[in-house]
Amino acid sequence: MQFARMVLTAALIAATGAVLAQDRRPDARLAFSSTAFGLVFGYQSGQGALEFQGRKYPFTVSGIKAATLGISKVDALGQVYRLRELADFPGRYIVVEGGLTVVQGGGNAVLRNEKGVMLYLQNVQYGLDLTLGGGGVDIALVEPAAGTAPATAPGVSAR
Repeated sequence: MQFARMVLTAALIAATGAVLAQDRRPDARLAFSSTAFGLVFGYQSGQGALEFQGRKYPFTVSGIKAATLGISKVDALGQVYRLRELADFPGRYIVVEGGLTVVQGGGNAVLRNEKGVMLYLQNVQYGLDLTLGGGGVDIALVEPAAGTAPATAPGVSAR
């Protein structure tokens, strides 16, 4: 009962932050794809692109989930709030979630890092997955090779 109360409180706080953040225009947009699998504890790994101040920056996503079972592929689009400079984007984002996916599902998630950057994600998930906990997602910027332009991910359009 104590755990359920803690999860509900964290979800309400995250949702309140998302509502307040969405009162204004997002600072950036992103898209990524990842694959997750788990048996009690799970692991997620993927890549995407951030569109910030007219440029695109590739990044990787990896993380650990608690209380999860199954395997799935996630495609997500998102809006980024409270991003003042690119250096604030990478880091560990905390997520509390719960859901069931059988073949295909989707939903929303709100993530926040230690610098206050908030991600509001809309995702489509394929596979078989049951998640009743939360976890952390690490995002790291990928340095493009010398002489190449930053890569893009599907779903992030140029402006």
